[in-house]
Amino acid sequence: MSPENCPKSHRYAAWLNRHATAILLVCTLLAGVAFAVARTLPVHADFSYLLPEKSQSVQHLRALEKRARVLGTAMVAVRSSDGAQRAEVAEALRDRIGALGPDQVSQITFDQKVARNYAWEHRWLLPSVQQLEQIRDHIGPYLKSLKRAAKPMVLDLEDDAEPSSPPADDTAISDLASRLQELEAQQHDPGALVSPDGTLQMMIVQTPFAAGDVHRTTELLHRLRAIVAEVQQAYPKVAIGLAGDIVTSYEEHRSILQGMVSATLVTLFLCVAALLAFYRTFYGVMTLAVSLLLGTLTTFMFTRLTIGHLNLATAFLASIVLGNGINFGIMVLARYLEARRAGQRGVEAMGRTIHDTLLGTLAAAVAAAVAYFSLMITAFRGFWHFGVIAGFGMLFCWACAYTVLPTLLLVFDRAGKITARREPRVGKLLARLVPKRTGYVVGLGAVVALISAGITWHYFAHDPFESNFKNLRSESPALLVERAWMSAVDEAFGRGISGGFVIGVVKREEARPLLDKLRSIDAARAEPDKLFSRLNSLDDFLPADQPQKLLLLRDIRAALSEEALSSLPKGAQAKLRALRPPEHLTQVTDGDVPKAMAWPFIETDGSKGKLILAMSGWGYEIWNSQDIIRFADTLRGLDLGPDVLLGGSTFVFSDMLRLIERDGPKATLAAVVAATMVVLLVLGWCFEATVTLICGLLGAIMMLAVVALTGIKVNFLDFVALPITIGIGIDYAVNICARAKVEPLGPGRARRALSTAGGAVCMSSYTTIVGYGSLLTSTNLGIRSFGHAAILGEITCLVAALVLAPALLDLWGRRH
Repeated sequence: MSPENCPKSHRYAAWLNRHATAILLVCTLLAGVAFAVARTLPVHADFSYLLPEKSQSVQHLRALEKRARVLGTAMVAVRSSDGAQRAEVAEALRDRIGALGPDQVSQITFDQKVARNYAWEHRWLLPSVQQLEQIRDHIGPYLKSLKRAAKPMVLDLEDDAEPSSPPADDTAISDLASRLQELEAQQHDPGALVSPDGTLQMMIVQTPFAAGDVHRTTELLHRLRAIVAEVQQAYPKVAIGLAGDIVTSYEEHRSILQGMVSATLVTLFLCVAALLAFYRTFYGVMTLAVSLLLGTLTTFMFTRLTIGHLNLATAFLASIVLGNGINFGIMVLARYLEARRAGQRGVEAMGRTIHDTLLGTLAAAVAAAVAYFSLMITAFRGFWHFGVIAGFGMLFCWACAYTVLPTLLLVFDRAGKITARREPRVGKLLARLVPKRTGYVVGLGAVVALISAGITWHYFAHDPFESNFKNLRSESPALLVERAWMSAVDEAFGRGISGGFVIGVVKREEARPLLDKLRSIDAARAEPDKLFSRLNSLDDFLPADQPQKLLLLRDIRAALSEEALSSLPKGAQAKLRALRPPEHLTQVTDGDVPKAMAWPFIETDGSKGKLILAMSGWGYEIWNSQDIIRFADTLRGLDLGPDVLLGGSTFVFSDMLRLIERDGPKATLAAVVAATMVVLLVLGWCFEATVTLICGLLGAIMMLAVVALTGIKVNFLDFVALPITIGIGIDYAVNICARAKVEPLGPGRARRALSTAGGAVCMSSYTTIVGYGSLLTSTNLGIRSFGHAAILGEITCLVAALVLAPALLDLWGRRH
C-alpha cells in the first residue's frame, strides 16, 4: 500500500524522522530524571499499607503508633550444654552490644535483676488483702501462745485459754516469712534468662527506633551480626542466633528488594535474548529495549511522584511492566521488519508499520490499562495501587513504542544498521496448524468453555481462598533461621515473647477496669477456649488494694511492737521483727515502676499505663484466616467503648480479608465491562470485535478452571491475576483480529493474519510469561503463587487467540 493510502501515519513518520535528534535528546533527559526519581522509591512490606487509611484497623494502628514508643526488639539467643560456657558467651555478647551506644541500643534485658529488686523493695504490699487479714487476726493469739509456751506455769489472767492449749495457727505467718525469705534470696540472684533445661539463654535488645526504620535497622543488624561472628569465632562450640522483629523486618524487606531486582534483570535478559534469536537484528532489538526501559522508568517515576511508595502487592511490578509493556514494541518491530523485507525503507516503511499496528496495539494497550484501572474501583489499596501503576505503565510503554522506538529505528535505518533478515517461520507454522474444519474447532471451544465455567463455579462455591497466612510470607534462608531461633525462644520461655497486639485507652483510670473486664471473660473458661493467652498492663506491676493493705500493715506493725515482742524468747523476737513492716510505707505509683519494666507502657508524651498488651488465646491460630476473623469479630463485639483502640496485625489481616472478598469480584466485573467497551470503541461493532471478546472471555474462564484443577488457593495477589488475564486475553486476540481486518475478505484471511501477526503474538506471550515466570524466583510465597496463576492465564489466553480466533474468523470469512 502506498503512502497515499495512509497519509496520517506517513506524515507522523516523516515528522519523527525530521526531529529525531530533538526527540532523542528529550527522551535521554527524561530517562535520567526518571531514574533519579525512581531509585528513591521506598518499599513498605507492612500489610497495613495494603488497606485504605480509613479502615478501622489502620486508623487504630496509626493512632497507637503515634502514642506508643514503637521500639524494635531483637532476641539474642545462646545455646550450649555447657552452662558455664553458655553464661560466659552471653556476658561477652551483652558487653559488646551494650557498647554500641544509646543511638543503636536503648536497653538490654539480660536478666531479672531489676524486677527482683523492685519486688524486694515493695515486698510488704505483695500479699493479698485476705492474707494480710489472716496475719493480723492471728498475730495476737500467736504471740500469746508463744508466751504460754515460754512460761507454761504462768497463767495470764486476761486469757481464757488453758495453759496446756496448743499454740495458735501460724500458717499465714509462716507463709509470709517464707515468701520474704524467697524474695530476699531472689534479690541477691540476678536471675539470668535461661530455659528450664539450662541449655538456652537469651537477652532482649531494645532499640530507640522502630523495626520498620530500614536504614537504622540495617546498620544495627550488620553490627549485631559482626559481634555474633566475633564471639562465635572465639567459642565455636556454642550456637548463637538472632530473632525478633528487627531481624524479620530487615529480612522481609531485603527479600522483596532482591526479588524485585532479580525478577527485573531476569525478565530483561531473557526477553532481549529471545528477541535477538527471533529477529536476528541487534540494533532493532536494542531500540526496542531502550524504548521499553524508558517506559518502565517513567512508570516508576510517576509512582514516586503520585503514590510515593511500593507495597507488598506492587513491589514486583517492574518485571510485569517489562514483560507486558514490551508487547506493543514487538508488534511495531515485527511489522517494520516485514515492511523492510517487502522492499520499503525509512519513512515509507515506518508509515506502513504505524498504519497497520496502531489500531491493534492501541486496543491492546487500552484494554490492558483499563483491566488494571478496574482495580482502582476497590477500597483495597493493594489492588488500587497495582491498578494505577500497571495501568499507566501500559500506556507509557505504548507511547514509547510509537515515539522512541520508531525514531531510533529510523535513525539506525539511515545508518544502515537495521537488517531485515528472512521472516521468522513461526507465523507460517502456526498458519499451517489451523484446522481446515474450523466448525469443529468452534464447537470444541464451546464445550471447553462450558466445562471450564462449571469447574470455575464449583471452585468459587467451595472456599477458594488461602486460609494460611504463612503461605504469604517469605522463605529466604535467613528468615528460616530466624524463625527457628524464635520458635526455640518461644518454646523455652513461653509464647508471647514477641507478637500480640495493643489495646489503648484514653485515660489512665480506664485501664484497670478494662483489664478486669477482659480477664473476667476468660475466668470460667478452659484453657483452649480462652479468648486471651496473655493480658498485661502497667497495673500488673502495682500492688492492688494498696490503701486497705497499708491499714492492715499498720495494724500488724502495731501488734508486733517492741513492747509486745520484749516478753518473747529471743529466737521468736528475731523471727517476728523480720515480719514487722516498716513504719513509713506509702503507696506504689506508676513512677515507682523501673523503666526497664515499664517501657512497653510508656508513651511518646511520657504518660504511662494507658496501653494493654494482649495475645489471642491458644484456641486461635494466629496464621489462620478463619481464626483471625473469628477472633477480631469476637473482640470487636465486646463493646469495649468507642475510644478503645485495637492495634495489631490480627485486625489488619481481618479487614484485608473482608475487603478482598468484597472487592475482588467487583474489580473483575469492572475489568470485563471496561475491556468490552475499549474493544468496541477501537474496533467498532464488527465481527472482529466479537471474536476478540469471545477469546478474552474463554481465556479467563479456562485460567480459572486450570487454577482450580491445580489446587491454587486465591490470596490477595491471585485476585489481581484475573483482571490481568482479561486484559491479556484481549491483547493477543485483538492483534490477530486487527491484522485480519486489514486483510482482504476470503477463506484464507485468518491464515494470512496468523502468518504475519502470529509470530509477534507468540513472542509477546513469551516475554509476558518470562515477566511472570521471574516471580517464581521470589522467596515470597504469595508472589510465587501470583506468578503461577498469571502464567496459567497467559497460556490459556494465548491458546484462545491462536486457535479459536482464527477458526472464528475463517468460518465467518467462508460465509462471506
